[in-house]
Order: sequence, then C-alpha cells, then structure tokens
Amino acid sequence: MVNPTPELDDYWLDWLSNNQDKQAIVEQSKAMIQRLNFKEYSPDPASKQRILERVNREAQPQRRTVWHRQTWLRLAAVLLLLAGSIAAFLYFSDIAEPQQASSPIAADGVIKHSNAPGERTRHILPDGSIVDLNAGSALEYPQNFGAATRTVKLNGEAFFEVMHDSSRPFKVSTKGFEVVVLGTQFNVNTKPKAPTVALVDGKVRLDANASAATLELTPSQMALFDQEKSAFTASSFDPRAVTGWKDGYLVFREASFNRVMEQLHDWYGVDITVRNAPTSPDWSYTASFKQESLENVLQSMSLLRHFDYQVKNDSLILSF
Repeated sequence: MVNPTPELDDYWLDWLSNNQDKQAIVEQSKAMIQRLNFKEYSPDPASKQRILERVNREAQPQRRTVWHRQTWLRLAAVLLLLAGSIAAFLYFSDIAEPQQASSPIAADGVIKHSNAPGERTRHILPDGSIVDLNAGSALEYPQNFGAATRTVKLNGEAFFEVMHDSSRPFKVSTKGFEVVVLGTQFNVNTKPKAPTVALVDGKVRLDANASAATLELTPSQMALFDQEKSAFTASSFDPRAVTGWKDGYLVFREASFNRVMEQLHDWYGVDITVRNAPTSPDWSYTASFKQESLENVLQSMSLLRHFDYQVKNDSLILSF
C-alpha cells in the first residue's frame, strides 16, 4: 500500500492467508499502485460548492451505529483499494488517450493539423471516422466531404478507424500511393524509406501514383511500398510494434542506432546530441515500453548498450 498502517498490514496478511489463490492478483495490484505518481488535483469553485453541499447533506443527524474494529479495518481496506483503482484509472487515462485536437479551418475550407515531435492527437472527421495522428505528422481533410468520396492527405503516421459508407469510398492520399477503403482499421506510415500500410480489420486496396501497381490487403497483412520501383510487397506484421504507439507503447524491434534516435526524438520531443556514436552495422536494440518516462527508458537502454546520458529540459546528451 502507499500509506500502510499496522492495522491494515495485519488485515491483509490475515486475508491473504485465507485467500492464497489471490496472491498473484494482489501482488500485481500492489506493484501498480506503488509505481503511480499521483497528480495533484485542485477542484474549480463550482466543484468545491457541489462537494460542500454533498458534505452538508451527509452530515445530517443519523441513527448511531456501533462499529467493531474488524468492520472499520475492512471498510478502510475497501476504500483504499477503491481510491487506488480510481487514481490508477485517471492516471493512465490521462497519459494513454491522445489529446483531442481543435480543427483549424483554412480559407479554402481545408482543415490542417500538424504535430510537433512528442505530440500525438486524435481527430474526428466530418463523417465520424477517427484518426490518431502520431508525432511529427501532418493531416489534411475538407471541412465537409463530397458526395462521391472521402479523401484525406497524410504525411507521416496515423491510425484510422473509418466509418462504413459503401456509397463513398474513403481514401488516404500520400506522396507515393493512395489507400482506398470502405470501412476498416489500418495504420499508414510514410516516414520510413519504404512506407507501410498495416491492416487491422476490414479490407483495403493500395494504388501506386507513378505506376499501375495495386495491392489488396486482408487483416494482419502489411504492405511495404518501394518508392524507386513504385511497387508493393505484402507481409505479416507485429501489431504492437506497428500500431502500439496509439495505445502508449514505445516499441523497438532490432532497431538500428539511427532508428532508435528518431523514435526517441519523435516520442519525447527532445533534441538529441550524441558523442562517440557507435559505428558498428550490427548495433541494434529490442525492447517494449508502455507509458514510461524518458528517464526510465534511457536507464534500461544504457544497461544493455553502455552509454551515459544527461537530460536537460528538452535536450538529451548521450555519451558512448
């Protein structure tokens, strides 16, 4: 517990001795609560007034009841678990959910969003489709979709949850190709040298802009686009590595040194300076983190890749 007392310790030891099959669950809950950094909350005047009125109502005289020591301990334990659960829910909800972005409308009726490094946003399109836009990415779409198609432009990475509308195909336009879909969930990333489209659910078709190349994907397939040849190849993919970013996962899969630096820059929005950077072509790093601070990620990474680091404001210095 965060603030244990001898009475609560005695209660939980007794409870565990009678419920040994729940040992694993209790340990997991204990670890989660101990790792939380609770944020201070200051209610607004209206909330304070509501709380005061509630306290006054509850403070009305009631029939007196004698409570035994065991009853008080059980009530305290339940309230503590409830408070921890609520705090954990609020804490992780605050971090994991992308920021709901406003919709700046240009004079020509086109809505444009551009995320800086370290910034991830969620957008509701005119048809109700949802787009999670990753850091360092840009999205454009009209204030109102036309009667025949729904087209958006993407530069970077985004995860789409498209509303089904058989009369108006949904299209994602990128520099090298176009994704055509009726209703589905998929991830598009134009940042790599070989851009990718990963399909989670539904069906999509990819059409190259500079050739007649086309490719249809089924769920759990990913397309890689060769920009020089203007051609597609299909493969399977690791969902957490490809789409986990929208749920708060920072994933490295045999990532090269340059790729690791790019991901850290995009994820945390820090400028990185490297001293004596590794030059071995075999250098790689594999790990997965969920909602971890930059400090914790660097601490874990430095143990395996042997470097020192300094974090100052929005700057990071790595020394190998």
